Amino acid sequence: MNNSKFSNVKPKISVLVLTFNQSQFIERTLRSVVDQHSDQYDLEIIITDDGSSDGTVKIIRDFVGSPLVPITILAKNHEGVTAIAKNLLSMINLSTGDFICFLAGDDYFSENRFSAQLEKFACRPSLKISYADGINCIDGIFGQRCHSVDTAKLMESGDANQVYRHLVSATPVLFIQGVLAKSDFLKIIQPFDVDLIADDWVFNIKVFQSLIADGGDFDFEPNVCFIRNIHAENTSRNLLVHYERVRQVAERYCSNADLITSKFVGNALISSIKKKDKATFIFFFGKSIFLPISIYWFLRTLIASAVRKIFRF
Repeated sequence: MNNSKFSNVKPKISVLVLTFNQSQFIERTLRSVVDQHSDQYDLEIIITDDGSSDGTVKIIRDFVGSPLVPITILAKNHEGVTAIAKNLLSMINLSTGDFICFLAGDDYFSENRFSAQLEKFACRPSLKISYADGINCIDGIFGQRCHSVDTAKLMESGDANQVYRHLVSATPVLFIQGVLAKSDFLKIIQPFDVDLIADDWVFNIKVFQSLIADGGDFDFEPNVCFIRNIHAENTSRNLLVHYERVRQVAERYCSNADLITSKFVGNALISSIKKKDKATFIFFFGKSIFLPISIYWFLRTLIASAVRKIFRF
C-alpha cells in the first residue's frame, strides 16, 4: 500500500453490524471480524441490537473481552424492520474509521476479507467504493455465488450510469456485505432512507446517484469476501415484508414502479404455491387484482417451470 495516502498511517476500518435474535450465529460473525486483525490496518466494530430476546446481547458482551478489536454495543428496544435504515445511518455517523463495511449478525466474513479491496484504494485515489462477491450458505450448505454472472459483468464494466439504470428498472441483487467504502463518502451521501423498509437497494441507488452527479469511481472484487447465511428466520424469506420493501422503494425511486411490483407479485404467487402457503397466496392474489400484469409474470414463470420439467432442463 505504498501509494496510499495512508502509507505512513494505518487506515482504520469500521465494521457495522445489525443484530436481532441471532444468538446461534453472532459469535461466529464477530470472530470472523476479529480474525481479520492485521498490522496493516486497525478495526473497530459497532453493533446495533434491535431488542433481541434470545441472549444475543449477552453473547456480544461476553465477546467484548477480545483485546484486538474495540467493540461498541448499542442495545435498543425492538423496532423491527422499519428501524433498519435508521440504525445503519446512526452507525455510519458514529464510526471513526477511514473505511466502512457492513455485516448482518448472522453472516460472516471470509479470510483476508479486506486485502484486495484495500490494495485497490491504495492504487486508485478516485475510488470511493468497492463491492465484492460472496457465497450463499443455505441451511449450512454452501451454494452459489451471491451475485449472478450478469451482475458481476455489469459491476466490472465500471459504468455508473449503466449500473444506475439497472438499479432503478428492476429489483436488483447487489449486496452491501461486500462493500468497502470511504467513510467520508458515505457520511456525505447518507445512503439510507429512514422512511422506507429498505437497506441494500436504496443504499445502492444513492451511491450511484452520487457517483454520477459528483464523480468518483467504483469497482467489483470477484473473490468471495463474505458468506451470506440463508435460514428460515431471514427477513428476505418473509414474502410479505419483502413485498413492502419492493413496493416502497419502487414507488419512490423507480419510474416503472407498477411493473417492478407486478413482477414481484407474480413470482410471490409461484413461491407461495411451492411452499403450500395458502394465506400468502391469498394475500398476493388480492394484490394481483389491482396489478393485472402480475398474472402475466405468474403464468410466464409457471409455464417456464413446466417446460423445464418436461424437457428436464
